[in-house]
This record gives sequence, C-alpha cells and structure tokens, in this order.
Amino acid sequence: MQENEYRRTDKISCYFVGNSHDFSDTLLTLARTKFDNIEFCRLASVEELLELSICRPDRVRSIILNQSMAVGLKTELPMLLERFSNATVALSYRQSKPIRTILNEMRTSGPLLNLAFLPMNRDVDCWLTLLQLLICGEKYVPSELYDAVEGQTLQGVVPCEKHTTPLQTAVQDSLSLPDPALKVAKSDLTCREMQVLTCVAEGKQNKIIANRLGLSEHTVKLHIHHVISKLGVNNRTEAAVWFLEQSKTEMRPR
Repeated sequence: MQENEYRRTDKISCYFVGNSHDFSDTLLTLARTKFDNIEFCRLASVEELLELSICRPDRVRSIILNQSMAVGLKTELPMLLERFSNATVALSYRQSKPIRTILNEMRTSGPLLNLAFLPMNRDVDCWLTLLQLLICGEKYVPSELYDAVEGQTLQGVVPCEKHTTPLQTAVQDSLSLPDPALKVAKSDLTCREMQVLTCVAEGKQNKIIANRLGLSEHTVKLHIHHVISKLGVNNRTEAAVWFLEQSKTEMRPR
C-alpha cells in the first residue's frame, strides 16, 4: 500500500506505531484479513502520525503504540487524544512488569484513565478479540495490570478497574447476576455458558476463567465448545464478536 493511499482513505483506520519488529507484516496481514473493512497501517513514530495528513481524523479508531514509546507518553498521549478524538490509544506489551512500573508512574498525572493496553503474548484468537475491543472503543486493561493501581486513588484519579464503560458494566453484570443481564438472541445459552462467554470476550484464558468461576479447565473447555455449537460460529473469537454485537444492541437507546 502506498503512503498517500491510506492518508486519503475514508475507511475506519487503526495505526500501529513502531517498527517491523514490533508489529510485523504478518501481524498486519492477519488484522487486515480478519477485519477487512478496517484500514491497518504501520508508522515508525508518534511524531510521524501527528504530522500525517489525514482527511478524516475522526475515522481513526485505534492507535497502538509499542511499549518502548512509553517514555514520552505523558506528553504525547494528550496530543494524540486531541488530534484523534474518536481513537482509543493503547500501549502494547509482551512483559507485564515494565508496564506495571509505567502505570505506577502515570497514575499521579491523570492520563492513565485514557490509556488502554494490548498484550502481545496471547494466542491469535485471543489477540484478535482484544484488538476488536480496542477498535470498538473499549479501554482494555488486563487483569494482570490491575494491582498496579488497585486501591490507590491519588489526586482524584480513579483506579483503572473502577473506570468502567457500558460494555464493561454489561460484562460484570452478567457475571454477578443469577440470570444473564444480556438477552440471548437466537440461542439457548445457559447462565453458566453466558458467564464463560463474557470472560472469553474479555480476552481471558481458560485457566483464568476456571479460577474466576470456580470450574476446572476441562469444564471451561466444554462450556466454550457448547457455546460455539449453539451460536453456530467457528471459534471462540467469533463467539466473542457475537457477544460484543449483542452487548451493543442491548445498550442502544430505545
């Protein structure tokens, strides 16, 4: 793709900011294949993105930065959010320890609540689901990062897990209520199956789902298999996308 082509596109777009080692050509091809209605581009730096001539900045829905760019994030994040007001800015990472340090440093300055995270060490299906969440506007913070800010409200900053969006609220409600908070369309999912599905949509691995719901990993796998069969989808990624679509439908004003 030529540079001037994606500058002029009217399609919804997502920018990966980093080099070809951070975000490989294979990764971009995977994203483009899965979400063929979205334009995915890679740029070398935040400066290059800010200087880019984009005719529809409102169509930029996701900006994913390599974790090496966290050094200048306090300055650059407000500029990115001002230029691309509809975009979710996420920091990608492969190891959580350095990111936890960044969270602790940023939580006193405010922009933390406007930053999402994208773990790069997940399996393909899980990673694509998380990418879908970011494109849909969710500010995803993995559970492994919660402890970095849990219980520490400084200068009026609310911890990440308390800053919930409507979709996150729907996810949590469906886990806590005896009956699913989301009405199931064209299926007969049980309450337990819906609970497992909400965890899948959050990007959680089977082991974490099992611990959260008090089940064995084998039972979780069986529930996921039943969910996939009942929904008529091919894999857990498509099941998670179904959940997201149902959530958006249920939350629309009536």
